[in-house]
Amino acid sequence: MPVNPHALGRRDPRFADQRWLLDLMIEQFGPEWDQDRLHYLSAPVSADHKGAILGLSRSIRKLDDFTREMANLARHFELRGDAQRRAGHQVSAGDDYFAAAILYGGAQWPIFANTELNQVLEQKKTGCFTAYTHSADHHVEPVEVPYEDRTLAGWYHMPPGYRPEQGPLPCVVVLSGMDGFKEINVFAGADRYLRRGMAVLTLDGPGQGTSLVREIWYRPERYGQVGTAAYEAVAARPEIDPQRVMLCGVSQGSLWVTQMAAAEPRYAACAVMFTCFDPGNTAMFTSHSPTFRQRFMYMTGTTTVAELEAITAEMTADGLGKQIRMPYLAAMGEDDPLCDPADTYRHLNSLSGPKELLFYVGEHHAPVTRTAGRLGPQVFLAVADWLADRAGGLPPGSRHTVVDSRGRSHTEPWGEERQYTYGAPLDPRTLLGDGPGTGLS
Repeated sequence: MPVNPHALGRRDPRFADQRWLLDLMIEQFGPEWDQDRLHYLSAPVSADHKGAILGLSRSIRKLDDFTREMANLARHFELRGDAQRRAGHQVSAGDDYFAAAILYGGAQWPIFANTELNQVLEQKKTGCFTAYTHSADHHVEPVEVPYEDRTLAGWYHMPPGYRPEQGPLPCVVVLSGMDGFKEINVFAGADRYLRRGMAVLTLDGPGQGTSLVREIWYRPERYGQVGTAAYEAVAARPEIDPQRVMLCGVSQGSLWVTQMAAAEPRYAACAVMFTCFDPGNTAMFTSHSPTFRQRFMYMTGTTTVAELEAITAEMTADGLGKQIRMPYLAAMGEDDPLCDPADTYRHLNSLSGPKELLFYVGEHHAPVTRTAGRLGPQVFLAVADWLADRAGGLPPGSRHTVVDSRGRSHTEPWGEERQYTYGAPLDPRTLLGDGPGTGLS
């Protein structure tokens, strides 16, 4: 069951040439051949739904299988949610609807055009998530954020049990990556931000999630407008403290929220994970899965590689740092194939305000799979704690923390400037001492 017209695959010669190899890789290694997709899709759902989502690894054997298998499981959860609701089991129904929404969103990932199927999946995702909000353990409401002559879709979440007499809340504006969507950023229960007393606006920026079916394409030079519009949307709410509105971006969202922070100085802090500061996404589009470039052509509304490259040439963090004076945290894996560590160091050196780097030795794009990420500070919780500290008024510092392969953190002041030393992030001279040094042992 092809999910894209064959002609669509031919707009990118690299994708067309490697399609047979892509399907062979999925056949041999499963649906997580390029990143832990089933794991991040299963992360926000209830514990009772994770097994079924991870079990899709047995039935997804080629690229076109993703949409069918995810949509089938989503429909199963949706119908079961309907039955639970009729039986009066509102909590169980909400969990089913939430999982269905996540899977409908996941089913959209391999579709690179606004096909009829993509439009239907978008409707199902939104409908199931809306059904979830009726029995969620906290207040959730849809939000539309102005952008040029259109609006960007978002969901606004408040901490469970919040009462106005508790005083104004801090708020985190969250963006996921190029394969993500707004529904995935807040957990069905025990969410990392909400539990720490922070409201959340999770947003689909231009070229992402709901914006795609609205044909709101990504343009790097315009992304700063999103920063001001999102800030004003939450700062105007009576329960939000406008002095404590912060940003958080994951993967490609790391560049997007950095653009937002540079354009809007009223944000109180900015945290980024799994950095994407490689100028023009060159490594992503030339050295890794051809799905990246095919999807980015969809995100930008381009039809040729030349058109895409004209846009991605403007994707850079250069020049943004000097405009950012708020506290700034970055977390990344040393062996991230999508971003040279030197690009992240260069960006952090350019920042005008306090900055911190949480650097995981030997870790991949998402530093959660090797020993540094498994034994050291859990990256999502470390970022949530850092944002909560900023919301709580704790003074920020400029620090450089390396988490070694045994999970131990080595923290030093940032100093005037830091350079990444390839293969030995602490200092090559530590190899001459008696300790574990760089964590290579």
